[in-house]
Amino acid sequence: MRSELLASVSFSLELADWLVLGLYLISMLAVGIYFSKRASQSADGFLIADRNLPWWVIGFSNVSTYSDAGGAWVWIFFFGGFMYLNKIAWISWSIWMPLVCIFWAKMWRRSQLVTTGELIEFRYSGKVAGWFRGFYGAYACLVWAVVLLGYGASMTAQLLAPLVGWDILTITLIFGGITLAYTLMSGLIGAAYNDVPQFFIFFIASFVILYFGIQEFGSYESIVERALTQRPADFWQIIPPSSGDNSFIDPVTLIAIIIMGLFMAGSPFAGEGWAAQRFLAARNERHAVLGQMFNALLSLVIRMLPILPLGLLAIALYPAVDPAQPDAMLLPSGQEIPSVEVWGHMVARYGDKAPGFIGLLLAAVLAGYMSTVDTLLQWGSAFIINDLYRRHIRPEQSQQEYIWVTRLVMILMMILATGLALSIQEIGNWVLFINAAMIIPALPLSWLRWFWWRFNVWGEIFAIMISAPLAYLVWFVWEIREPFWYPAGILFSVGLVGSICLAFLAKPKSDDHLKRFYLQVQPPGLWGRIRSELEQEGLIQTSTQKQEFRLDLLAAIGGIALCLSATFALFSASLLQWTKVGMLLPVILLSGVLFYVPWLKSNQLAARVAADLKQVPD
Repeated sequence: MRSELLASVSFSLELADWLVLGLYLISMLAVGIYFSKRASQSADGFLIADRNLPWWVIGFSNVSTYSDAGGAWVWIFFFGGFMYLNKIAWISWSIWMPLVCIFWAKMWRRSQLVTTGELIEFRYSGKVAGWFRGFYGAYACLVWAVVLLGYGASMTAQLLAPLVGWDILTITLIFGGITLAYTLMSGLIGAAYNDVPQFFIFFIASFVILYFGIQEFGSYESIVERALTQRPADFWQIIPPSSGDNSFIDPVTLIAIIIMGLFMAGSPFAGEGWAAQRFLAARNERHAVLGQMFNALLSLVIRMLPILPLGLLAIALYPAVDPAQPDAMLLPSGQEIPSVEVWGHMVARYGDKAPGFIGLLLAAVLAGYMSTVDTLLQWGSAFIINDLYRRHIRPEQSQQEYIWVTRLVMILMMILATGLALSIQEIGNWVLFINAAMIIPALPLSWLRWFWWRFNVWGEIFAIMISAPLAYLVWFVWEIREPFWYPAGILFSVGLVGSICLAFLAKPKSDDHLKRFYLQVQPPGLWGRIRSELEQEGLIQTSTQKQEFRLDLLAAIGGIALCLSATFALFSASLLQWTKVGMLLPVILLSGVLFYVPWLKSNQLAARVAADLKQVPD
């Protein structure tokens, strides 16, 4: 049932709204049609865009997948402020994004794979690895991609409910159906290029809402002043760990979040998910690395430029029923409603301020939701076709058959995701579960499979198989959620210890296979024996690789410092704390130099090594 405020607002779309919304939908379909011929020439063209994505498309495409029209992040900020953002993503992301940029992006691109599931057979080989690759393809599609699709539909429906009154089924059929149409036509390349304008649509729409909010209060300073009176002082803490009444990130939880950030390259929703798929589709190694760093800055800083002020505006407009636990808010009439509806009420408040603005806002919601849906459809279906169907069920068939089967898988994914979305009752518990807990047991794989020669497929199988069931048991059955470090510690320890023990119980792969893997990917870490044998055979120079690693390590440290300092500077700027911003600016500049200069030297060094390897006969 609509609340009292919304009952007084007309949501009928005027001609200008229909024109804006229609133009957006037509343009999305037009991009799909434009790329459809190119994408339909081969399965690899459909799945990885013929490895021709430029860095800027990679950056925009990835950030669009993480984003929406602003509603989800506005609600998260309304509920927990800066510290809840830090807990959900901003600390761990500021760590994993630069690390993936420097170390993993180039390893994925060097591998020349089509999906991340294919890495299982490429890294380990043998019958067991081949079988598990097929299973992993189905698992990743049905357990990870479909769950995220269902979660996204449920979240979008709850954010839209105050605006248009549509239920989850209607939203999924309309929004998901349109996204499905252009993704079926154009595969990854159409989805990636469509994500670019989608980012700007919800970015611009957020600024327009903020503009109307500033007009209402008279100035942005007045918004900040009003917001500060609506929450306790500890709510506004920026840098963890928490203090006073702010309990989101205690010191032990902060350590757990940092550890997670170090290993998030193994997350299917971070460094090993659709981001890795775009690294595989990049034009070359340099485009993969630059695309990821561009994604980091867009995700952590640029996209939040309007979102943080909107969060402050929401707090200024709608008092929380209990400021210490703001899961419910008060309307001007005194009615209590769930705080998850806060963005929809802001839209209702300003929706009639300009012709076509409701249409723009609906387009922004579509852009945020559809950019996520097109990515998940393409990502999930690629596992089925490349790792199961093309590898085990129907190998060496026509490219057109593979493309059509991929399209059928996408349709099935949407049906399953709709059913899941209808079953989700409490979205709050799912936010942290989806973004963190669900994949924690598998996170150690990000280091073990790449950096340790002794690791084998049995450790891989254990971590993947235990991940979602154990996380669900801990999170929803045993309800172990707070403090966050406790469930995180349980899940991570089980995944790490179990994987290492099983790896020791089984034999390592043959030296010949490990040498082939190493020559193609050139990973750092515990590859001493394999590295020494290759040097004795005259295939590599360990001194050169050690130099590349030292440069990469410096670049990674600089990247992490850049992301953290830029994040805290943005948080401070949103509260008009310009002294803190001024103190952080030199750190931003110095860390930027520390990132770029070593990375540039490392990239040049790697290019010379790659050229030398091409001259070595097979």
